[in-house]
Amino acid sequence: MSGATKLEQLQQKKAELETTLKSLKDKEKTLGADVKILEEEVAIQEIEEQLKAKRAIVKRLESKQRGLKKRLKSPKKKSKEKAPAAEESEEQPEKSESSLEWTEAPEPEELPEKPEELAEQLEAQFEEQMKKKKKRKWF
Repeated sequence: MSGATKLEQLQQKKAELETTLKSLKDKEKTLGADVKILEEEVAIQEIEEQLKAKRAIVKRLESKQRGLKKRLKSPKKKSKEKAPAAEESEEQPEKSESSLEWTEAPEPEELPEKPEELAEQLEAQFEEQMKKKKKRKWF
C-alpha cells in the first residue's frame, strides 16, 4: 500500500468515526431529555397515587365521622320517639319497653375504632405499596 492510499483510508475512517460520534452525542442529548421527561412523569404519577391514597384515607375518615355522628344523634332521636311509643304502650300493654330501647350495631371489623388508627393503618399500607413500586424502577 502506498502512503497516499493509507492516508486516504485513515481520513475516511476518521470521518466515519466523527460522524458516529456526532450521532451518539445527538442521541445522548435526546435520551437525556427523554429521561428527564419520564422522570417528571413518574414523579407526577407517584404524587397522583399519593393523592389517591390520601383521598381514600379522607373518605374513610369522613365515613367513620358520619357514622359516629349518626350514632351520636340516633339515641336522641330514639328518646324523642320513645315518648309517643310509651303512650302507645300504655294503650297496648303487650308491647315491652325493651323493644323500644336503643341497641348498638356492631362495628365493622376492618375499621379501627379511632380515626387516628385508621389513618396510621392506611398510611402504612400506602408506604408499603410505594416501597414495592420503588423496587421496580429500572433507571
